[in-house]
Amino acid sequence: MASVDKIKSEIHSIALDNGAALVGIGSRDRLDGAPRSVDPNYLLPSTKSIISFAIPLDRLVIRNFLSKREWLAHGANRKTIYQKLYRITNCITGLLEGQGFETKGVEANSVYRPEPGGTDAINRVRMVPDFSHRYAAVACGLGWLGWNGNLITPQFGSAVYLASVLTSAEMQADPLLEVNPCDKCKICTTVCPVNMISANETVSFTIAGRKYIHGKKAHNARRLIGCGGFHGLNPNGKWSTWSPFRLQYHLPDNNTDLIALVRKARSADPNRQGKRALLTQRDRCFNPNEVYLDTCGNCQIICWERREDRKTNQKLLFNSGVTVLTKEGNRVAVPADQVKEVETNRVVNVAVTNEESKTTANWLNKALSTDSRRVSIS
Repeated sequence: MASVDKIKSEIHSIALDNGAALVGIGSRDRLDGAPRSVDPNYLLPSTKSIISFAIPLDRLVIRNFLSKREWLAHGANRKTIYQKLYRITNCITGLLEGQGFETKGVEANSVYRPEPGGTDAINRVRMVPDFSHRYAAVACGLGWLGWNGNLITPQFGSAVYLASVLTSAEMQADPLLEVNPCDKCKICTTVCPVNMISANETVSFTIAGRKYIHGKKAHNARRLIGCGGFHGLNPNGKWSTWSPFRLQYHLPDNNTDLIALVRKARSADPNRQGKRALLTQRDRCFNPNEVYLDTCGNCQIICWERREDRKTNQKLLFNSGVTVLTKEGNRVAVPADQVKEVETNRVVNVAVTNEESKTTANWLNKALSTDSRRVSIS
């Protein structure tokens, strides 16, 4: 058996050689007292070390996405990153198992714990992961938690994707990050169409004996509505995400009503029916026919390490216009005063141009189906 020091060195090399920009190792005891979503006992009770690694998103693609110059390139970038994360996970897992250690590669995304009332993927609203990558990354020294509640790194801000590996191998932990890169600009609170992040209230938790604080988040059903693409229009009506769809606004303040609304909308969405409701991120990213239809995620991708860049990103979004669905089934951005909302058979309304709203009876259902077919169900 190789020494743990050599194994640790090999782990770092595997991650960096296969596309990771950041990699760190944390000890199991650093997670004592942390939120339950990062308790490794849920997946691997013998865990003694946690391995975390990160890949940054393409910045030109982000800015084209925020400014609505290009929609699908951002999803393609995310898909490639997930492929890399899984390959790194597989390689590290193979190395450790080959040395006789119990090891568990954590799913990169889209796998959540069962919850009361969440009898299937469509009904789940809490979305508690098997193991939280962002908390793990803090424990492994990759970064801090920004006001947006996402990992923020000194090198890339929050615009990174993460993966984790749990193992019974006991390795020396890497140093924790000593300085919080988040300067509390709170730009993240201004770029969400459903007001997910509070600009004033906070929550706190403990990792490695340290207290971390970030902005309090509203009920997760709001995130499912915003990032799920069911509502894209900012409350001021001047800009939207890449979603042309609209739910009633303002959203219900009562959580019971909010949960019922998101479940109703998801159940009516053909992209979340049948086999698709059970797909993991691994299923999706290695399917060559799968197209990622991202509409938001603004609170994460807007946050770069320099405040000047965050302000630029915010300005690009605020000046990007409002997304509409065209009769060809495409999504394009137009000025807010050129938009009208019409009813669909999917619970949501859809934004179209003023001119095309006059003939929606002739083309809307076909356009909605064309938009849906961007997603493969093979």
